[in-house]
Amino acid sequence: ASDFPWVEERVGKERIQHSYSWKTMIDAGIHCAGGSDAPVEPLDPLLGLHAAVTRKAPGETHGGYYPEQKLTMQEAIHLFTVGGAMATNEEQHKGTLSRGKLADMTVYSQDLFTVEPDALLSTDISMTIIGGKVCYAK
Repeated sequence: ASDFPWVEERVGKERIQHSYSWKTMIDAGIHCAGGSDAPVEPLDPLLGLHAAVTRKAPGETHGGYYPEQKLTMQEAIHLFTVGGAMATNEEQHKGTLSRGKLADMTVYSQDLFTVEPDALLSTDISMTIIGGKVCYAK
């Protein structure tokens, strides 16, 4: 989301129409992945989910940069789970909660599928499980 305020100035009005166009790519059947781009962006995946569904940075009050590219929460979570696993050719081991996979997951204090997008910013981690073992519990 930190790119949005300045990227059009740098790439131009014509090329921006084809930049950050995740919804268009997903609708075309292109596999996309989400990530934090750390250390450039904060590590928190909820910030990435928020940016994907709102197309704005925390605290901004407009309707979103290129709002036609907003993703649903299901599409955004898919980017950070299945999409991330596919990008590294690891979908046989991670990306979904399935028998035989690593069982790496985070449990949040709110249901990400039902909260308003801005509520993602105040959602806490309740538990982190890596390899099927609880590594953090609040």
